[in-house]
Amino acid sequence: MTEPINNGDALRPKSNLPAPTEWLNTDETADHLGLKPKTLINMRSLGTGPVYHKIGAKVWYRGKDIIAYTNGRRFMGTGMRDDS
Repeated sequence: MTEPINNGDALRPKSNLPAPTEWLNTDETADHLGLKPKTLINMRSLGTGPVYHKIGAKVWYRGKDIIAYTNGRRFMGTGMRDDS
């Protein structure tokens, strides 16, 4: 049995960001950011991921927070942020 070829498409950020008012769970957010859910969970525990809301036992991300997170990670070169 051969394994499928993984060309990295599964871990690419989505070209379309969620609507600012949309609520996403961890799996959906990780998919939008091109991350594995476990990576997003680790980022959450380290405080390096996007802002999240914890309601009961569930974790939710708002679209506007995901958009802000991705916009804060634009670089023009090593160590040079693109603030536009």
